[in-house]
Amino acid sequence: STLFPYTTLFRSIQHGTGKVTPKGRKEDMDAVLSKVSQCPHTGVWRAPWVYAYFDTRIVRRSNELLANLENRPYGMNLTYQEFMMLPPEATMQAAKDTGPSVSNEKETLEQQGKYYAQGEGPRLEELSDAWIALFQWCESTGGHQVRCSMVGCDGYYETARAAVEMALTLRFDKAALPHKGGVMNAAPCGQTWYAKRLINSGIKFRMGSWFE
Repeated sequence: STLFPYTTLFRSIQHGTGKVTPKGRKEDMDAVLSKVSQCPHTGVWRAPWVYAYFDTRIVRRSNELLANLENRPYGMNLTYQEFMMLPPEATMQAAKDTGPSVSNEKETLEQQGKYYAQGEGPRLEELSDAWIALFQWCESTGGHQVRCSMVGCDGYYETARAAVEMALTLRFDKAALPHKGGVMNAAPCGQTWYAKRLINSGIKFRMGSWFE
């Protein structure tokens, strides 16, 4: 069986027939990710993030894999959203003006000479003041809340870190990994062994609160 009806869809059952029609949940729709809004839980103003449309699907598939392979999903009714955090001083109008799209971000980067082809990237000396961070807020169905945060260098650097540490995990931790093959996502494949390698390689990680 698959967990897709629970993680990304809800089911509409036609009365008297038993006919089931899967329907997307509103909170999981791309239309929600494409709007500027204020998080009702954290108060953070947030804008569309160009990678959210990919990342949300990856997380939901990881949830499905953990459910089907180990019977321990993140949650049976998982909702995962991802946005770009706006600075506290941003107003609603400013947020509307600065919300990115894939096309206009590409155009801006091309004008600045910072749009790189596959396999290319900026010089290392240009990345000394660049950084990327993740700020996550979670709430269980029972109302328990938790935060965690991760801060690293430039996105290109951290992409390379993630790839290298996953390769090392598959090479040196294979005997301990719960799954030895298949088309896997990083989280259900590498699990804590992968996370520990990322943290031990120097990325900043904090559980229970956010970095300032």
